[in-house]
Amino acid sequence: MELMNEGLVVFDLEAASPEETVSKIAGVMEEQGRLNDRAAYVADVIKREEGAPTSIGFLIATPHAKSVHVKEPSLAFARLKDPVQWADEKVQMVFQIAVPDPGQGDKHLEILAKLSRKIIHDDFREQLMNAANEKEVLELIQ
Repeated sequence: MELMNEGLVVFDLEAASPEETVSKIAGVMEEQGRLNDRAAYVADVIKREEGAPTSIGFLIATPHAKSVHVKEPSLAFARLKDPVQWADEKVQMVFQIAVPDPGQGDKHLEILAKLSRKIIHDDFREQLMNAANEKEVLELIQ
């Protein structure tokens, strides 16, 4: 199974908090058959966020968790309808990572490193913000 597909891309997501954002994106992951327990995965992500929020500037957050409740390594992208306060920063684009635990080693770190190399570029962020469809997002990320 591939890390990401068009079904893991969401536009105009409406959420009022990081927790609601994570939960709604997890719902999409669940619909795509990536999770075996959505609520438990969300709890794992929120617990990880409490230790160190994943808002990284540029209106972006990268919530993630290694969890026994994940079936396949997955990356979902959501562009929020309105920015959400995420720790000390506003966030409007979210890359949510789900990796099975145990068995995937540092797969989540590989995904984060690949994303980070792209996120630092202004044109990448601008294209994501303006992407018209799921295919455009996939082409930018992959």
